[in-house]
Amino acid sequence: MGVPKFYRWISERYPCLSEVVKEHQIPEFDNLYLDMNGIIHQCSHPNDEDVHFRISEEKIFADIFHYLEVLFRIIKPRKVFFMAVDGVAPRAKMNQQRGRRFRSAKEAEDKIKKALDKGEVLPTEARFDSNCITPGTDFMARLQEQLEYFVHNKLSTDKLWQNVRVYLSGHETPGEGEHKIMEFIRSENRKPSHDPNTRHCLYGLDADLMMLGLTSHEPNFSLLREEVRKFGKNVLCLNVFHFNTLHVTCTLNMCVFFFQKHIGSDYDLERIIDDWILMGFLVGNDFIPHLPHLHISHDALPLLYKTYISVLPSLGGYLNENGHLNLRNFEKYLEKLSEFDREHFSEVFVDLKWFESKVGNKKCIPTFIHCFYDSALCLAALTSSEKVIGEGKGDDEEEEDDMFETEFRQYKRTYYMTKMGVDVVSDEFLAKQARCYVEGIQWILHYYYHGVQSWSWYYPFHYAPFLSDIRNIAGLKLTFDLGKPFMPFQQLLAVLPAASMELLPQAYRHLMTSENSPIIEYYPLDFKTDLNGKQQEWEAVVLIPFIDERCLLAAMDPCNHNLTKQEKARNCHTECAVYTYDQEADVTYSSSLPQLFPDIIHCHVRFCLEEPPGVQRVYNRASTPPPTKVTCLSDKEQKDWVKDVQGLTEHFLKRKGIVVNETTVLLYGQLLTGRKYVPKANGVVELEKQWAKQVLPFAYQTVVKDIKAFYSSLTCFKSLDELFPPTTTVFMVGNPYYGAMGEVQDSSDVIKDGRVRVVFNVPHEPQLETLIQNQHKYCVKYSPGYVLASRLGVTSYLVSRFSGSIFIGRGSKKNPCGEQKANVGLNLKFNKKNEEVPGYTKRTEKEWLYSVAVEDLLAEYLDRFSEVFNAVSRNSHDDVFYEDDIWPGLDQNGAEKVAEITSWLKSHPVSSVSRTSCELQVLDTAIVERIEEAVEKTKVILTNTASSCSIPPTVAVSEVLPVCTRCPSIDTPLSMFSIFVSLASLSQVKKSTKKVRVTVKPHLLFRVSVICLALLQVKAI
Repeated sequence: MGVPKFYRWISERYPCLSEVVKEHQIPEFDNLYLDMNGIIHQCSHPNDEDVHFRISEEKIFADIFHYLEVLFRIIKPRKVFFMAVDGVAPRAKMNQQRGRRFRSAKEAEDKIKKALDKGEVLPTEARFDSNCITPGTDFMARLQEQLEYFVHNKLSTDKLWQNVRVYLSGHETPGEGEHKIMEFIRSENRKPSHDPNTRHCLYGLDADLMMLGLTSHEPNFSLLREEVRKFGKNVLCLNVFHFNTLHVTCTLNMCVFFFQKHIGSDYDLERIIDDWILMGFLVGNDFIPHLPHLHISHDALPLLYKTYISVLPSLGGYLNENGHLNLRNFEKYLEKLSEFDREHFSEVFVDLKWFESKVGNKKCIPTFIHCFYDSALCLAALTSSEKVIGEGKGDDEEEEDDMFETEFRQYKRTYYMTKMGVDVVSDEFLAKQARCYVEGIQWILHYYYHGVQSWSWYYPFHYAPFLSDIRNIAGLKLTFDLGKPFMPFQQLLAVLPAASMELLPQAYRHLMTSENSPIIEYYPLDFKTDLNGKQQEWEAVVLIPFIDERCLLAAMDPCNHNLTKQEKARNCHTECAVYTYDQEADVTYSSSLPQLFPDIIHCHVRFCLEEPPGVQRVYNRASTPPPTKVTCLSDKEQKDWVKDVQGLTEHFLKRKGIVVNETTVLLYGQLLTGRKYVPKANGVVELEKQWAKQVLPFAYQTVVKDIKAFYSSLTCFKSLDELFPPTTTVFMVGNPYYGAMGEVQDSSDVIKDGRVRVVFNVPHEPQLETLIQNQHKYCVKYSPGYVLASRLGVTSYLVSRFSGSIFIGRGSKKNPCGEQKANVGLNLKFNKKNEEVPGYTKRTEKEWLYSVAVEDLLAEYLDRFSEVFNAVSRNSHDDVFYEDDIWPGLDQNGAEKVAEITSWLKSHPVSSVSRTSCELQVLDTAIVERIEEAVEKTKVILTNTASSCSIPPTVAVSEVLPVCTRCPSIDTPLSMFSIFVSLASLSQVKKSTKKVRVTVKPHLLFRVSVICLALLQVKAI
């Protein structure tokens, strides 16, 4: 998480830092880094609000594999693919992990209890406990085995992976995932062979990742995160999305521009950026709490920057010197910043005193001051101020400043006594507070710039001191003992609550629950939280005791001999594993989950364990908008000129926060959609840009001309034999073998003629012509609502109402009981979401249509529960109906009736049918079944036809498309029954497998997705 709300703030303040790009607009990268825990959480518990959600471990592993495959296929790293799973964290991080896990366990328990109180019936299977995503658990050990299998499988079978070094830093390697990534980058930079032009892509957009990217000072560093689209209930599709991308170079330039504007250019801007990173830590992060009243949502960051600008000229240096805190300068900065403490206190108490003078009754004050930061602190300080004022009546006004200081000191004293539980706020106590906080800042700087400097250090308080109390720090000597990381089982006991004790080895569980346990005090079943000035519950401080390391280890020691052999093997640390492709290696790799994944018969992988370990020109290319080809120039003569200018001005201002000023010239141009290799004479190929057909307007002052950019991989193919070497897999996009897969042969005899020799494996295709002509015979017949109504003997209103949602509440309309409502509608149409249920409902421009299946459902419903139809008919204007009004005089039987209806609805097959967008054209089930039959008949033909021919390279597409090239058939129209080939190297889609399109959405071309396509194999290759 890093710095909560930081990314949102900076994105809103500087909208141009991040942008949404399409797949073909993603820049090319050398190294791709994945912080795996975000992916694991997304695939295992995507919706914590749904207490009914259950998922199998096999499904989790399969979804993680799919996630990784899609990301790799789209980003296509050229050199390194680094997967980092969180290992044992430093002690400073464990306090935050401990609080988060205690809170998540309690929230899950509360949600289950609430659901049961409502009468909901929960599944009998155990829910997925997200706390198992912690180093040392059985789940993480099994996940590590599956990830190792996955890497071996992809390197052995996928050409995209075979030129890349794959690193897997699993849960047994100590350290947080993102910091293990940064340690790898630092170690690579120290190597003599390091290329300073390396382009890094770090998956994720957390503030923590942004800070890490900035500390690296790498010129080509980007953060990337996909926008996941939902298709149906609890179904995520990763094949159809856009990406949010943030270029660290843009952030660096933003810092430079902001501070140059205020302080000039006489400073080292790299050091200014380091100070900017430091200031971001003062609003709190995963290791230290925020300073009192400094909240991002209350404009804390502008205050920090304004203060920095005012004191920088007097510092004679900087705050952060490459990860080392300059204590003298930092003290001066905090001294100036501490004026905020007095300003905030003054504002609050002026309002309180005014209110007291008006109401004249202190008992009313708490209601008013609840809106302030902490009513208890305000009241205590106010009481103290009254005492001082009472004693000082008649004194001169010159003493008012002294009284304010007395009130201010009492306010801070009450904060420490209330928040930290101390009886006396002495100078020694404040000095300890100041030292601990400064130690925390220095530890964090080391952590971000140099790696872990102490595994055992942690900030020992839930709250931070006031700015005005962090004094006399210039002479502090800050040293850290490196120590060593916890073992996995030690961390489990340190961070897990008693509710998750099943995740521990049996030998340790009693330490969490037994009254005689020496550490039982660290596992409270109930605990308090404190918002501490925050707004969201997830931001609250979890008030649980900090684990005492010595007590923990002493309690565990007698239990260690009871561990099983497998548990002892799991409780260890290992190095990061490096995997490479080696054609000479050929072994069988056994699957650890044979019921789901097959053995790898020919595994061509070598791996080893790797411990974290003059001036060159650097191509520093900032992120730019997509390149554009100018097609015409306009200076107020074109018809729609004014409208275009207004649209551009509004877009830049509202979406990007940029005032473009007066626009006198517009350029009209076409966006770059990709690149394509074009053959020339004598077997030479050139990479040519491909432009969009649509012409767009651009304000002249926002256009950069003649951009010179460095593309290392886009110019790597100079000839046909480089682009299509022998054994390359290609696909035909021309006649007569459109879509056929082939293998390139030795083409030396035809390459001078601009041709390539290929042997195509031509499969037999299913014969669908007759089915296409007769599809009307198998289509579901739909009728308007009034037709169904006349057949059922009810009104059209009832047909429409019952096919949607109908809510029944407890009690009566005049005397409702609680907020609980049950939906007893058929849920076959959704007007607001514009969704329908294929086979049951269909929406046209004018009305809803219904199938015979809906008529049968309504007839059965009417026969079973006619009283509900009568109640809805009588009260047609009501949105909610009530049990006592539908079944008067039945007491609790009304609830039983509702339960009977909902049970009947859930038992009907219609409850499990997926709904789709009304814009989506879907073939009916009967037609899809006949397509499957046709495919099965074709699969009986076991032999394909091999055909050798020389073809022009324009009709051949390589399986591994060069980065940033255009989709080969992007302009080819697709319709129902179209047969097409997927080039995606996905596990569930085999190469050269042909598919029949069974859905079409106007103006939207789907890539291969099990959600929208029937994956019908013609022949297994």
